[in-house]
Amino acid sequence: MRRRRFLTAFSAMVVGTAGCAQESETEASTQSTTTLPTKTPSPFVEQADEFRSFLQQEEISIVELLPQPPANAVELTYVSNEDQYEEVGGEIGTIAGGFFNRVANGWEAERLNAIVMDSPESRFGTWHAKSSWFADYQDGEISANELSLKVLDTLSRAEDA
Repeated sequence: MRRRRFLTAFSAMVVGTAGCAQESETEASTQSTTTLPTKTPSPFVEQADEFRSFLQQEEISIVELLPQPPANAVELTYVSNEDQYEEVGGEIGTIAGGFFNRVANGWEAERLNAIVMDSPESRFGTWHAKSSWFADYQDGEISANELSLKVLDTLSRAEDA
């Protein structure tokens, strides 16, 4: 029964967050300003910045977020707001849902690798999410619960936890 409640809450979080995939466009200002030439970040890095903003809005304590464009991967290290290993599911759902949302909006990241810390010095566990799983969900090949389980099944406790 406890697992069912956990899975239901996690699924709702992943699908609810990822389901907000269509973002409204904002009109650019027509004011003219003089700017110095700067290196334009790649779309991959820009999407990572948007993902970072989402995580900050959700009050996820980011230690490090590293986009890895050559590998089409993203490395996230964050400090969990939860005290127990069994309680991190909702937080994982929020983060995975935000990742899937970015993928739905054109981010070409293939994988999110997450390191969960229970303090800035202590590793709690790891998990990952793959964009191919979300594509399977969008194509109707897997359900929201199956998508959630795929992510949750990757959660592993750190050796020193």
